[in-house]
Order: sequence, then structure tokens, then C-alpha cells
Amino acid sequence: MTKDQEDILNMYQSTDDVLQKPEHAPIWAANVPFDAAVTELEGNIDKIEEQRDIQGEDTTGVTDDKQNKRKALEDQTYTVGSIIVFYASTVKNRKLLEKVNFTRTELKEARDNELPGMSEQVHQEAVANAAAVLPYGLTGAMTTDLDTAKNDFVDFISKPRAAKVETSAATEQLPKLYTDTDTLLEERIDKGMELYRLSNSDFYTAYFNARIIVNSPTLKRALEIHFEDENGSALEHVKVLVNGSINRRSSSLGNIRVQDLAEGAHSFTASLPGYNPVSQNFNVIAGETTKLQVAMVRV
Repeated sequence: MTKDQEDILNMYQSTDDVLQKPEHAPIWAANVPFDAAVTELEGNIDKIEEQRDIQGEDTTGVTDDKQNKRKALEDQTYTVGSIIVFYASTVKNRKLLEKVNFTRTELKEARDNELPGMSEQVHQEAVANAAAVLPYGLTGAMTTDLDTAKNDFVDFISKPRAAKVETSAATEQLPKLYTDTDTLLEERIDKGMELYRLSNSDFYTAYFNARIIVNSPTLKRALEIHFEDENGSALEHVKVLVNGSINRRSSSLGNIRVQDLAEGAHSFTASLPGYNPVSQNFNVIAGETTKLQVAMVRV
């Protein structure tokens, strides 16, 4: 997400905060078309937050996991294969020896889609000759571990690419979400606010002040909170109220973010139907992001 997109999102959120203030919401609540537009605004903000979460996810960890699983498979294939080679050479079974005699270099240089086949070839011979190779130190547990390592690696082969594709898709979707939200504000909510220019001038002024895009000096966020349940699964749609005035809802990945909080002490409350509400104090240090992880407990 670019700095300009962050600044615009901050404006969207500030605008929604003004609309949702306890003293403002009753003003427009009975206006059905206006209420529908505000609901759509909140939905668009949620979608942007979700795409930002996807875009911001670090895919390095997925790639590292894949490489670790590949290395484990290479090592186990070589170890099991070496023991079978020892046995095959002893009994002068050249055909068996040649089937499993992979060097470390061959395993390391094999393509991702080739390595599982080489491993499976070794695994099949380990199973077929289980009794004969047992005295050489090849146990059933080692054979099972090799098969598990192969399956684990196969599961991970496409994950780094899939993660990058998902991140790229999120990047492509963001411009349309911003365009749709700008149109929603400019053609519907901004125009609808004219009903309140004279009758509720304070609300009108606060709304259009919030609509100004503030050019923030950096992309540094003051607060990030991740919400999860007792099992560690992300919780979406958690309603969060920061300092009694800033409204946020957690994304599908369980995250909320708030920019531009002053240095010092702050607080938030969080609620989600079916869970006990949470209240917590936190501190913000200038130029840093306070990161919190909150586990919510079911009622």
C-alpha cells in the first residue's frame, strides 16, 4: 500500500468516525438512503483493510518453510537411500543399488517436481526390502518419516507462488476499491450532507473537516491490534473504540490499525457478539508502532 493510499484510507476512517459519533448518528439514522450509503462506506473500508492485510503479509516465511521442508526431504532421502545401497552392494544386487543411489548433489539440484519422485522411489524400495535392511539400521520409523517428509514438501511446493499471486491480486484490487469509495462519498454521502448544513451545522462542519486528506509525514502507524479467539484463529468484525472516539472493525485477518495517535497513554474497548468485551490501556511512543495481540474469550 502506498503512502497516498494510507492517507486516503485514514480520511475514509476519520469520516466514518464523525458519522458514527453518538451525537451525530441519530441525526441521519432515519434517513434510509443515507444510512445505506454509510453502511456501504463501512463495507468498503473493511474491504480495503482486508486487501491491505493480504498485500502486507510477508511471504518470506512461506518460502523459508518450503526450503526447510525440501532440505529435510533431501537429507532423509539420502540417508535411507545410502542404507539401501549398503545392503544392495553387500548382496550384490546392482539393480536395486542403481535405483536408490542418488548423490547429495543430484538431490539438491533436482527440480521441485522431480525430488518427490526420487524420494518415492527410495521409499518404495525401503518398504519392499524392510526385513532385509533392518539389520543395516533402516527402521520402519525411518521409512515412515521419509514418506511424511515427502508429503509435507509436496504440500508446500506451490505455497510461495500462491502467496505472491494473492499479494499481487490484492494490489490490483485496491485502486478500484478507492475509486468506488471516492464516488460513494462524492456523489452520495457528500451530497446527502446538504440536508444538515443548516439544521445541524456542527455535524456538517465536522464531517467536511474529516473529508480533508492529511498528508502524513511517514507511513508509521501508531497502533496495530490483532484479535483472535482462544484457539488462535483470527476474529473479524470486532468493533473497536479507541479513546472513546475512533471506530474501527477488524479485518478478515483480525487486524485493526490507527494512525496519528499522540504520544502517551491511550485506551480501547473491543466487542464482538458471542465474546466477552475487552478493555485495555496502552502507550504510544513517538515514531513507533504499538503492536498488541488480544485473545477474546467466548461468553
